[in-house]
Amino acid sequence: MTFAITANYLLGTYQGSDSGGNPESYPSPDRLYKACVAAAYNTFDFEKQTDDRVLTDDQINHALAWLEDNPPRNILLPRVIQPISDAVTFKKKGYLEKDKKSKKGLLKEKKSSDKAAKAMVYCQNVAESLLLTWQWDENPSQEIANTLDMLCGEVPYLGEACSLVELRVQVDGNIPEAQRDKTWTLEEGSMLSGIARGNRVFVVPGAGRLEDLKLAYATANPEGKGKGKNAAKPKVETKEDEQNFLNDYVPKETEDLASYRPPSFHSEQALEAPWTMAIVMSVAVDEDDSGETSEWEPSESEYVGWAVALHRFLVRQWGVNPAPSLVGKYANGVQRPANNVAIQIFDSTLKSQYGDQLRDDVAEKLPGFLIMLPKDMPPQDMQKLCSICERAEGRSLYCSRAVPRLRLGKSTVIDAEHLWKPADDDHIRYWKLRPLAIAETRPMPDPEHKRQWRVAESMYLALGHVWRDKYVSGTAHGTRESQYWATVDAVANQSSNFRIFNCRRVHRVNMASYAHHTNASNVLRAMNAMIAISDEGDSLDCAALAIGQSRHLGGGLLVPYDVPKSEIKPDEHFGKGVPA
Repeated sequence: MTFAITANYLLGTYQGSDSGGNPESYPSPDRLYKACVAAAYNTFDFEKQTDDRVLTDDQINHALAWLEDNPPRNILLPRVIQPISDAVTFKKKGYLEKDKKSKKGLLKEKKSSDKAAKAMVYCQNVAESLLLTWQWDENPSQEIANTLDMLCGEVPYLGEACSLVELRVQVDGNIPEAQRDKTWTLEEGSMLSGIARGNRVFVVPGAGRLEDLKLAYATANPEGKGKGKNAAKPKVETKEDEQNFLNDYVPKETEDLASYRPPSFHSEQALEAPWTMAIVMSVAVDEDDSGETSEWEPSESEYVGWAVALHRFLVRQWGVNPAPSLVGKYANGVQRPANNVAIQIFDSTLKSQYGDQLRDDVAEKLPGFLIMLPKDMPPQDMQKLCSICERAEGRSLYCSRAVPRLRLGKSTVIDAEHLWKPADDDHIRYWKLRPLAIAETRPMPDPEHKRQWRVAESMYLALGHVWRDKYVSGTAHGTRESQYWATVDAVANQSSNFRIFNCRRVHRVNMASYAHHTNASNVLRAMNAMIAISDEGDSLDCAALAIGQSRHLGGGLLVPYDVPKSEIKPDEHFGKGVPA
C-alpha cells in the first residue's frame, strides 16, 4: 500500500534555494520535512505547555520520525520552464539610526541593487494528477498519516514566501500510469553508479534530523540572560546574515543524500507491472441456514470454477456494455491488450502458507478474491468495477452444488505492484506457480530450424504473452508458428528479464477443471517451474503476477519463493544470478 504527499503550487511557480544559496528546480524531501517542523511549532505549539492541544508532542514526534531516514521511493517531477530573465531589482531598505543629541530614531533610506530572484514555472495539472508528488511504498500507521495530514495542511508555502502551496496527504496514493514518464525512482545502489545515467540527487532527512535543526535554531537565536543592553542578540537578522550562518554552521550529520534515476532509464530497463491495481474482496463460507461460517479451503481444481463464478457475477452486475477488459472482447480494429481483468483465489490455505509474505493490510482481509486490474484499463472502467464490488457486500456467490455458497464481504482497493513484502536482505526473490500454469498453445513446429517444442518453450511463450508489449511487438509478422517461435527466442535470450529453472510438465486427473473455454481438439498441457524475473530496479519483486492460459481465471498465480543469497551464483547476463 503506497503513501503520497502532493504539492499543488497555487501560482504555478516555485522559488527556492539550497543551503548553499543556489536556486533549485524542485524542493527536496528535506525541505518538506522542515516545513512540517515549522508547522508543528508555529501552529500546533510543539514542545510548549499549552491548553487545548490538537496534536500531542508524541504524535508529532512519531510523524516526524517516520519521515526521517525514509526517503520516498518515487518522486513525480512536473516539467519546469526555466526562467531566462536577467532583470535587476532596486530595493529601498529603511532602517533606524539614532541621533546622538535627541536620542531619537531617525528613518533613513538607502538603495541596493541585486539580481531579481527567479521562480521556476511548473507545468502542473490538478485534473490529470500532474503535481509534484513524493510517494512511499508503504503506508504509515493511521495515527501518523492523520498527523502528517494536519501538519501538511498548515504549510502555507514551500520554498520562498511567494511559493504558495497546498500540500495534501494521500493514503493508498498512486502515481497515475500516464505520469510514469515523469517519475524518478530511488536508486538503491552506490551514489556514483547513477552519475552516467543523469540521476538527480535530493537532500533527505536522516535519523535525528529534528534534534539537529533544534540545535541550529538555538545557535542562531541564543537566549540572553539579561535585559535591555545585556540581552543576547540573534545571530541572524538579515538575509545576508542567514546565508553567512548557513555557510558557517554545518548541520550535515543528519542531512543525507538520495539519488533518483530518471524515467527514461526506468522505462528502458524495468518491466512494467501487467496489473497495477487490485481489489481484495473478502468472503465467508455459508455452511448452513444457521449462518455459521468456516474457513474457505477449496481444492485447487475448484480455483477456476470459483473465478468463473465471480466473473459471471461481475458481468451481470455491470449490465449493458461491460468493459472490454472485463469480458475480454474488443471491437474490430481495436488493438487487443496483453492482459485483462484477472481473478485469483486467495483462500485460507494461501493465507496460512504465505500470510507472512503478504502485506499485513492485505493478509488481514483474507480469505477472499484478488481482482487484478490491468495497467491499460480506462480509469472510468476501474471506478465502475470498484463500485460494483463495494455494492456486492452481503451478496451470495454460487459455484456448484458440490460446494457451499460464499457470502461476499468488504472490498478494498490496493496497489497491485506492492502485494507482497520485499524479500529479506539475505534472500533473492524467485517465483513458483500456484497451483500450475496451462500452456497457451499446442506444440508448434519450427518452420526454419526444425527445433522441437518442449515444455520450456511453452513456459517462455506464457511469459512473453503477459509482457507482450516488450517481447512480441517486433514479431507480429509471418505465420503463427514463426511468431510464436520468435517470441520464445526473445524471452529465452540471455539479455531478457527472465530465467526458468526446473521446468517440468505436470498432470492432474481432471485437467479440464484447470482451464476455461478449451478447444475440444486440444490436449491440455500443464507445467510448473521456478521463475526468476530481474531488472535494474527489481520493480516486480512485490507485484501481483500470473501467467498461462488460465491467468485471468484462477490459474498460474506466481507466489514468492525466496532463495538465500548463499545458494546463488552470479551470472554476468542476469542480475539475480542462478541457483547453485
